Amino acid sequence: MLIAFQSPLGSQVTIHLLYWYRCVYPMSDLLQLQTPCMRYVGSKRRLGRFFIRHIQRALEVYPNGKYIEPFVGGCNMITQVNHHTKIGYDANKYLIALLHEAKNNPDKLRQSTCISRKAYEYVKAHMDEFQAWYVGAMGFLPTYGCIWMGSYMNDKERGRFVKGINGLLKQNLADIHLINSDYRNIPIGKGNVIYCDPPYIIHNYYGIPFNHEEFYDWVRYASRDNIVFVSEYEMPDDFDCIWQMQIRPQINNNGRLRYEKLFIYRP
Repeated sequence: MLIAFQSPLGSQVTIHLLYWYRCVYPMSDLLQLQTPCMRYVGSKRRLGRFFIRHIQRALEVYPNGKYIEPFVGGCNMITQVNHHTKIGYDANKYLIALLHEAKNNPDKLRQSTCISRKAYEYVKAHMDEFQAWYVGAMGFLPTYGCIWMGSYMNDKERGRFVKGINGLLKQNLADIHLINSDYRNIPIGKGNVIYCDPPYIIHNYYGIPFNHEEFYDWVRYASRDNIVFVSEYEMPDDFDCIWQMQIRPQINNNGRLRYEKLFIYRP
């Protein structure tokens, strides 16, 4: 199958789908993928090595463009991309503030320690009384599954908070532009490579409503002049799965296996 992209200079770029070859990997391949990172719900750190192959190939098509992530999350993917301009957006202002703090004031973050359940509940109920980066740290790192302002972790596991801080600080955020914005307000431009890891339609752990049909239309529009990848379990019929791997979801999986997939829009 051939996929055609419109270049920013007006010429059409046609690439065979096998350039990104369909791949199916066994779960055993995930055992090698343990890189330092911020603990974050829906993190793709286990899959980064496989996704990066496709992303770097796309960047060869648009070498002068930007690499954009509209749902940057814990930066587990964007830090692995090798490119001159990397921009990470996220609608959660507290998350972006936390990432900025890790990037610009690591010593302050390094001094943070896990708080009690009572103190956590107070921060959760009075977020406006605290600095945004601190709310971000408390909202993700001490919770079960790192779900935003979710259930407080077991007191016996409080060491995971410090581990999460250390993992975040080990990530190289220096070359990443971090911006608080809803994906719909991003200036996507032309000739860029975009990777989307949105709230999944089956499991949305982010605490905010998400209109998937509107997101699909946005991807279709953005794909007219850019190469756009989307990770999901399933997408509408006009999207092609170019990669998949059988995994066991880390939260509420009930022992069931699912196929994590990478999609691209078929014009």
